[in-house]
Amino acid sequence: MTLPTTTTTLGPGLLTIGATGTEIDVSCLVNNALISAEKDESDATTKLCGDVRAGTVTYTYSLSGNMDTDVGDAAGFFALSQSAPGTQQSFVFTPNTENGTSAAGTLTIDPLDFGADEAGADLTSDFEFTIVGKPVYTYAAPLPDPEADEADVEERDALSYAGN
Repeated sequence: MTLPTTTTTLGPGLLTIGATGTEIDVSCLVNNALISAEKDESDATTKLCGDVRAGTVTYTYSLSGNMDTDVGDAAGFFALSQSAPGTQQSFVFTPNTENGTSAAGTLTIDPLDFGADEAGADLTSDFEFTIVGKPVYTYAAPLPDPEADEADVEERDALSYAGN
């Protein structure tokens, strides 16, 4: 078995929160972030006749991580989290822009922390925002094969040009 070549790292990436056109880019504040799913499965039930009905399975998604807080920016995300807690905000999260795969959807935002654990420390806040429903993933187009020879590339380009 060969090692997969489709894995990637966190960053550089993008995280925007808010309505299109007025979204806040918090990418340079984020120290770490991930979308996770929490599984909730009910118990199976046995009927009088002996049949067993499987339990239901549901998932709750969240975006969590840690970020520096932009407390000095009245138009920043800290201010939005304090002035509009519990509101639903659009988001787009791209963990690695070179890879290009992204998740989009709607978050319910909560207030970020204000302060730090010790004098001189950066003001940061852990966060966990519930995602409304399920995030929509957009997968990047496959990257070109670095092993492809120049003739294959020229042939592809010629076919692409001929199709226009």
